[in-house]
Amino acid sequence: MLNFSLVIPNFNQSHFLPFALESLRYQSAPFRLAVMDGGSTDNFPDVLEKYSDIVTYSRSAPDDGQAAAIREGFCRVAGEIVSWLNADDYLFPGALDRVAALFEADPLLDVVYGDAIHVSEDGLFLSYFPPIQEFDANDLTRTCFICQPACFVRRSTCEKVGGVDPSLVYTMDWDLWCRLARAGAKFQYLPKPLAAVRYYHGTKTLSGDRKRYREVWRIERKYGGRLLPLSWFGLYLYDLIFRSNKTVKEIILYNILNSVRKIKKIVVGRSTAERNPRRTLYGFRRWEPVVEGRCTIHMPWYDTRRWKRINVQVAPPDRVFEIAVNDFPADTVPAEGGRLVVDVPLLVDPYRKISITCRDGGRWRLVRFGCEF
Repeated sequence: MLNFSLVIPNFNQSHFLPFALESLRYQSAPFRLAVMDGGSTDNFPDVLEKYSDIVTYSRSAPDDGQAAAIREGFCRVAGEIVSWLNADDYLFPGALDRVAALFEADPLLDVVYGDAIHVSEDGLFLSYFPPIQEFDANDLTRTCFICQPACFVRRSTCEKVGGVDPSLVYTMDWDLWCRLARAGAKFQYLPKPLAAVRYYHGTKTLSGDRKRYREVWRIERKYGGRLLPLSWFGLYLYDLIFRSNKTVKEIILYNILNSVRKIKKIVVGRSTAERNPRRTLYGFRRWEPVVEGRCTIHMPWYDTRRWKRINVQVAPPDRVFEIAVNDFPADTVPAEGGRLVVDVPLLVDPYRKISITCRDGGRWRLVRFGCEF
């Protein structure tokens, strides 16, 4: 059986780290794990001690940044398939097993990537990673449609293209995917949820740092041969989607960019649909929390807090919904004032599947998914 070489870079995120490590306890595929800490001043040693049984190598000292730590980690732990997991992200139960099955079935396969969910700082569902699509090398130079924690690469192929570029801060993953594609690597998309990515203020993704935009422009110039950074507009719109407290200027820009996106969707909709046959992700429209009748929320839950009630905000209000949690019978609930509240039975399995169905089959919007503990 193939072995995975996994790296978790960490710096003062030890309050999140247990969830990443706990998710690895729910993998059956063999792996070796390097935890590369950049000299944290929080409770990193205590967390590491608790999970020492699954950590192959660790170190805690100032380093040259995340990308350099990832490169070093890959050198420290052997394994035919390499991947890294940020300290604030985590895997679905059994994710490595599903990925391993594809690599073992096809010895020529170089890269496997799958679906991912965005979760809030406390681990509750926000959305599915929307750009995901079947592999297209040209599209990859326009947008990073591969979610990093849900991507796995054969080590021999990764090493042929030079591995992760340690000079990059924000786009080391996208840059690696582009180099792999340029080298003719064989990619396969697995349409199953593999990873959860936290989205909250303070992450690099939502930092708005100009260096991030410069690195994105570099990708377009180097691999797409474009002089203008066309992806900037979509990137900024995506940033604004997850920015809860927008300024007046940001609200205006959001509305303008969103209108442009809708026009573009109409103009190039047919060609896009041909490349991306999945127009919805588990019932959700790809770029907005709109559902046509029924959706399914897949999410892992490694927190020790027990769910007592699901508290969902929907729009428009005053419709009737059915909510089913895992394999328990569905509850029929009226959305009084747009609020759905359902008691949750005792759940032991960390894999959660919540199906929400509008009884009249109409279109509705998920405003917020929440839980009471």
